[in-house]
Amino acid sequence: MQPENRFLETSQVAGTAVYDGAHSEIGAVDDLIVDTITGKVRYAVLSFGGFLGLGKSQYVVPWTALRWDSELEGYVTGITEAQLQASPDLDPLSLRNRDSEGRLHEAYGAPTYWEIEAR
Repeated sequence: MQPENRFLETSQVAGTAVYDGAHSEIGAVDDLIVDTITGKVRYAVLSFGGFLGLGKSQYVVPWTALRWDSELEGYVTGITEAQLQASPDLDPLSLRNRDSEGRLHEAYGAPTYWEIEAR
């Protein structure tokens, strides 16, 4: 049994496919937002192109709303069309306070990194 490759160079993340729960490709990762204090990825900027006819093309999504699928070699998310439509209209610079971050995590039903790391 070979060890699972747990690392991916950030230069290879942009363009990585994002899939829905049925493993249909719905978009791609455009960028990552990294916490400069901890060095951990906190958010991904995803593009959904013409996904479901949505108006915006890019969304800031909590990193906890994505999981790596080694068979697909991409990220899987349970984010729904309704969640995207109701998501706060944020740019990465607006994530400078916990209230904004909390609203974003709540919109996607994703656990906050500060709650996960407190455990």
